[in-house]
Amino acid sequence: MRAPFQILAIPYRVDTSGVTFAALRRSDDGNWQGVAGGGELGETPFQAAIRECREEVGVGSRNRLATLQTISSVSVEHFTGRDHWPSDLFVIPEYCFALNCTGKDLVLSAEHTEVRWGTYENTRKLLHWDSNKTALWEVSRRFGHF
Repeated sequence: MRAPFQILAIPYRVDTSGVTFAALRRSDDGNWQGVAGGGELGETPFQAAIRECREEVGVGSRNRLATLQTISSVSVEHFTGRDHWPSDLFVIPEYCFALNCTGKDLVLSAEHTEVRWGTYENTRKLLHWDSNKTALWEVSRRFGHF
């Protein structure tokens, strides 16, 4: 059963030329975003992030994820499988993470049709959701050596 929280993970890589970030194109609506998904009952946000990253891009482990300070809210209308949530629940928290993909190739699940790696500026232009843009900014500041 789906827990009333969402996770978001921003994939990034570090190499000799600097830091690049990934945006994933959703197969259902065509929007660009990071790895996103719902927690399951009994999971912590960190555990859900590891699972979602493994499922969606084939990279996810405790030592590749960093918890971000960014936490957003998402209206419940965006989620299916919420029938068991309280009727007076209007928004759920979205916990954000950075996913270190250095040295790894992403293997996309059927949820995504394409991945694009780019600079902070290029990746930000692709992202649809404001929460993704905020998390990307934090990842760029933490790991981008600014």
